Amino acid sequence: MDVFISWSGTRSGAAAEALRAWLPKIINAVRPWLSSADIDKGARWGSDIAVRLESSKAGIICLTPGNLQSEWILFEAGALSKTIQNTFVCPLLIDLEPTEVKGPLAQFQATKAVRGDVLKLLKTLNTGLGEAALTEAHIEEAFDVWWPKLDSQLRSLPVDGSGTPSRRTDRDVLEEILGFVRNQNRSSISVLSDDDKKQVFAARALKALRSVHGAVGISYSGPVPRGADLEMEVNPTKDGKRLGKYKIVVPIDASPDEMEARALARIKEIDEENIQTQI
Repeated sequence: MDVFISWSGTRSGAAAEALRAWLPKIINAVRPWLSSADIDKGARWGSDIAVRLESSKAGIICLTPGNLQSEWILFEAGALSKTIQNTFVCPLLIDLEPTEVKGPLAQFQATKAVRGDVLKLLKTLNTGLGEAALTEAHIEEAFDVWWPKLDSQLRSLPVDGSGTPSRRTDRDVLEEILGFVRNQNRSSISVLSDDDKKQVFAARALKALRSVHGAVGISYSGPVPRGADLEMEVNPTKDGKRLGKYKIVVPIDASPDEMEARALARIKEIDEENIQTQI
């Protein structure tokens, strides 16, 4: 499961780095993604982040007193909550209380950087694995082993710059969020390159397939352009057995949600055809 870690500022960035290394030690299936560590040199960072936001099923937002009004934090939190259904968006509060989090970030269930809350966060991420989820006993046992390391890192985070962050008015924040929501309601795919559109399509098509068939192994070819469309072939396997072949076609300028909806509809259609053939 892809987990997008959002951060802004020195203190928040150090916490994000610690989480990136620590999370897979508890849940091996978790694949954290952090922009400062995982964007290749020479890559188009804006497009890369957009694609990762699309493909992630969960997001952890590292909040500190110095980045509560960070434009990047607000943008990434909004993108995580709007682009994917049933996404877990989890603010991690560092030197903050839940009552200090205002505006759009307050809508999410916050996690304090303390033992009990972080354990609950891990259990929430674990439920996102569906049939592949680990037992609570396994999570708790692994957590007992690895928590002291993360706790030590969180207690020794570097301080942010000495400058006091400027406080924006409520109107400033509301206007920014309104503009973001309006942009999200338009087709965000148009701003991406053709290669990035293919990655978004692949991520949404694989998400649609796993929503129907659960944790499956997958090989696929494409996506490739076919005129005004993108086409890909997906070949899932489960327990070493092939489930079938799925050919999925979507318009190249479809929004990410439309791509996922079309892929899901086609997968169900092919499943129904296969059932009728077997009868």
